[in-house]
Amino acid sequence: MAEPESVLQNLGPATWSAEDGTAYEVALEGINHVVGAYSGLIAEAESAADTARVETLTAERRGWAARRGSLTPADRAEVDAVTAECARVLAELLGTA
Repeated sequence: MAEPESVLQNLGPATWSAEDGTAYEVALEGINHVVGAYSGLIAEAESAADTARVETLTAERRGWAARRGSLTPADRAEVDAVTAECARVLAELLGTA
C-alpha cells in the first residue's frame, strides 16, 4: 500500500519570517473574536426579531470571514492593520470603546 502524500509536499519555502507567522496567527485570532462577537449580536437581534439588524450584522460578519480567507502572513503591513482594526472593532462591539 502506497504512503499518502504529505499536504506539505507541494508547498514551497515560506516567504515570511517566524515573527510574521506569529503576527498572522494573532490577526487570525482577532478576526475569530470579531466574528464571534458579531455572532452574539446576531443572536440577540434574532431574539428581538430585528431582521434589518440581523442582515446588517450578518453582512459585517461575512466581510470579516472573507478577510480571514484573504489574509496572508506574507503581507505584514496588512496583518498588522487587521490586528489593530480587530481591537478597535471588538471594543466597539463589546461596548468598551
